Amino acid sequence: MTKQEVYDEMVRLFGEFTTAHNSKFKKDAATARKAASALKKLITPYNQASIAEGKAK
Repeated sequence: MTKQEVYDEMVRLFGEFTTAHNSKFKKDAATARKAASALKKLITPYNQASIAEGKAK
């Protein structure tokens, strides 16, 4: 994945997290936790892609 692709996925997940976090329904708390976990898993690939693209320039 490129840095931009990872970034776009992170933005999508953060939007999902925000929506679920602000919901009044109990089931959306699980959705918010899943989105937060997915965001956490994307940090390392983003850092790796960013370094790789920086070295390529």
